[in-house]
Amino acid sequence: MKITSIFFVALLYSGFSFQAFSQESIGLITVNTNQAKLTENEKIHSKTLKVLMKGDKLELLDILFPNGIGSTSRYKVRFGETEGFISSYFIDQTFELQGAESKIKELELKVFNEKEIERKRREDSLIEVGRNEARESLERMKINEEEEIRKNDSIASVMLKNAKMQGQISYQKSLNDRREKFHKKYGKEIGEKIAKQTIWIGMTEEMLLDSWGKPEDINQTVTKYSNRKQYVFGSGQYVYVENGKVDAWQK
Repeated sequence: MKITSIFFVALLYSGFSFQAFSQESIGLITVNTNQAKLTENEKIHSKTLKVLMKGDKLELLDILFPNGIGSTSRYKVRFGETEGFISSYFIDQTFELQGAESKIKELELKVFNEKEIERKRREDSLIEVGRNEARESLERMKINEEEEIRKNDSIASVMLKNAKMQGQISYQKSLNDRREKFHKKYGKEIGEKIAKQTIWIGMTEEMLLDSWGKPEDINQTVTKYSNRKQYVFGSGQYVYVENGKVDAWQK
């Protein structure tokens, strides 16, 4: 038991590492510059694990393609028993591959698909933004049109109201003028009827003309016993006067 313990302690002090190889090698690559850094992770400024020299052989475990313009690929590698990352800038690009073509193709396809998915997502996002902007624009146009219609309706309503008021004022003034004129000429009762443009059987020819005004035409029939006139007014209205008095009318 004592010998076994001493052997185990000796192994620890000898620097022997029990680190397992986490990935299978897909090829060998060679450092092409002096003092290339093997880093802890894919970030450029991460912790340095080892400083490699020109000509050092590394086992290639994986390839990380660049995300941005101007950046370089990062290789995941194994140097001895240490796994880390190194920039492709420090590597001879004519490296030896051990059946790694399918792996590289797979990685390239993965990156391509991810970029296509991102491009499609951005396109869909832009399309959706465009649709939303168009929808909002149409809604604003509709609101503006409705507001304009309400405004025009309000203006038209005010104008109509004013026109009615003006018409009523004008009509009332005309009626008052006619009342003053015909009350004085015929008396209040008959003058009021004529002022309101009323006709009746038995009214005189002069009263008819004062009530309805000048006709469009007059047709006259004179016989031995009578003098008959047909007054033609607008809208197909006919008034018949015999011997100076209204005796009939028709519309």
